[in-house]
Amino acid sequence: MKKESEGSASVEFVTLALPLFVPIFLFLTQFSQVSALEAHARTLAREAVHAYATGGELSSAQERAFAVLNYSAPKLGFSASEIASMRLSFTCDSSQCSQAGERVRADLTFTVSSSNRTVHVGAQEYISPWL
Repeated sequence: MKKESEGSASVEFVTLALPLFVPIFLFLTQFSQVSALEAHARTLAREAVHAYATGGELSSAQERAFAVLNYSAPKLGFSASEIASMRLSFTCDSSQCSQAGERVRADLTFTVSSSNRTVHVGAQEYISPWL
């Protein structure tokens, strides 16, 4: 009698627990993927603002930043649709973004293709006074 009840208890546990664990597992997997993409996006924003801050003239700085974005995004694992949805913008403390000591902020926004979630990250850097 005891062995029969032990077997049925394990079957009941699997029957009841499995529907609870599957959604948790799916949620954690999705959360992990989005978190990894956000970390890569922060790296991409930092590299773009660094290229901008060391780029010299305003037009040259923007070209360098977008070149870094276009080169690095596929290497960091972004899909083609995520790269196409990326929007990179720069803001400065004043109207001239190329003065020594000027703070430059890069804002990167894109849509995660697997979940249609919009991710927004930012990074900032100061223009070097020695350039």
